[in-house]
Amino acid sequence: MPDTTPEIFAAAALEASAGANPSDTLAMEGAISDIYAAAAGRLPWQQPLDRLAALLDLWGAQIVGIDKHNGRLIFTEEGGAGRSTAALDYLRLFHATNPRIAPTLATPAAAWMHCHEHFDAAYVAQSPFYQDFLIPHGGRYLSATKLVESDDFIFLFGAMRGSGHEPIGAAEMPLLEQVKHHLTEALRNFVFLRESYVELGMARQLLARFAYAMLIVDEARGIWYRNEAAERAMKDSDAVFERGGVLAIRDDRADTALTLALRGLGLHDTARRTTQAPARSVISIPRGTGVPLLALISALRPSASMGAFGMAERALVILHDPAAAQASFDPQIISECFDLTPAEGRVAAQIAAGANAGDIAARTGVALSTVRTHIQRAMLKMGATRQADLIRTLMGLPARLDAEADAPLGEAASPCRVASRNRASGTP
Repeated sequence: MPDTTPEIFAAAALEASAGANPSDTLAMEGAISDIYAAAAGRLPWQQPLDRLAALLDLWGAQIVGIDKHNGRLIFTEEGGAGRSTAALDYLRLFHATNPRIAPTLATPAAAWMHCHEHFDAAYVAQSPFYQDFLIPHGGRYLSATKLVESDDFIFLFGAMRGSGHEPIGAAEMPLLEQVKHHLTEALRNFVFLRESYVELGMARQLLARFAYAMLIVDEARGIWYRNEAAERAMKDSDAVFERGGVLAIRDDRADTALTLALRGLGLHDTARRTTQAPARSVISIPRGTGVPLLALISALRPSASMGAFGMAERALVILHDPAAAQASFDPQIISECFDLTPAEGRVAAQIAAGANAGDIAARTGVALSTVRTHIQRAMLKMGATRQADLIRTLMGLPARLDAEADAPLGEAASPCRVASRNRASGTP
């Protein structure tokens, strides 16, 4: 067997680059530059991964992060032809049956796992993972390696060849080792920046004032900031916690729903951000008390927030405890849940608390006609035809959200708005 140590690969890479086509060398240098830019938050990860897939003739190039304590996926970014529907189907339906994960995790950090060395044609022919998912999507061969590992998580890189192509061969490994080196260094920077980032000074000032539990996270669920209320909530909660700098949920279904909700926001990815993508999502998180915790998730885009939350696109997560004192008619939570304006959220809360339009106008000094307009708009967004419907919706909000937990994962609409539409159409 030929020597395949990283030192040999590195020497071969230098030798190969000396005689490489100048345009190919320039393209690789550009891809490497993009890798470091993505790790710093200046580019979406899709851009360097797309470039790597093109340069290396790959069906797909993917980075994944795995929680070592429970095996959950905490980070995934992909590039290449197989990155869109395949990634969503993998997350929702096939990640638990992927036979390539175990040999990848068992492979030493300095080595690569090549799937064709572990699974022969006979195995592939009878494997549901290959036959029902990977090959129909166009994929076939994987070469994977470890990038960064700690006590809590591990990052892996996968280079994938499509169906009808040959697996990655020994002659291509020197270039892959070069890519691995830069991905490893970039991800170390990525983890360090996430733990010590100082760009969010304004966000700290803004969110520290709130009694709500608020966190700023990225698409990989990495926590960039959390206020004191969030610190207390996560310390006291039996449902939501932080592990290795990542937001985690103990319930498997809710944990997967969080991943899909963040991906659905299309942070960095304009191709994924369609007109149907929700501006925000609400997920119900089961816990030991019986009353679910609510996580309200919305996008923080620099262009829409004057960069107050940093110059990279992230998400705001608000943890709401419906069982807490005076929590049931909180205007902020109502607005987040039903996509109401602040004024609409305030009047909805006051209507639910027993006030009428005249009471609200007198109390706030706002014209009666304006208050009525706010009420009508709130009712429309909540799917209510009468004020009594609005009150019942808010009174039963936790139960409605908990019932929505049985809906298919990945549904784009907010559970709050699903409940409202069901009510308006007469559906239980």
